[in-house]
Amino acid sequence: MKIVCNASPLINLARIGKLGLLRDLYEELIIPEAVWHEVVVEGARQPGAEEVKFADWIKTQSVANRNLNPSFSFL
Repeated sequence: MKIVCNASPLINLARIGKLGLLRDLYEELIIPEAVWHEVVVEGARQPGAEEVKFADWIKTQSVANRNLNPSFSFL
């Protein structure tokens, strides 16, 4: 199963050393490019930055429909 994720679960799970739980639950995690930038670039040297940067099971993807309803649920 593939799932789309925002920054909060990545950062918070990394803080408690459990980012791998997402890998265990889902074969592939997709994050928007903005989430990658928030976690890896803006969050350099913060929990999750290195893990996300080098995780081969986390894929980045550009947002195709920017008019999507903001109430759309992400993980």
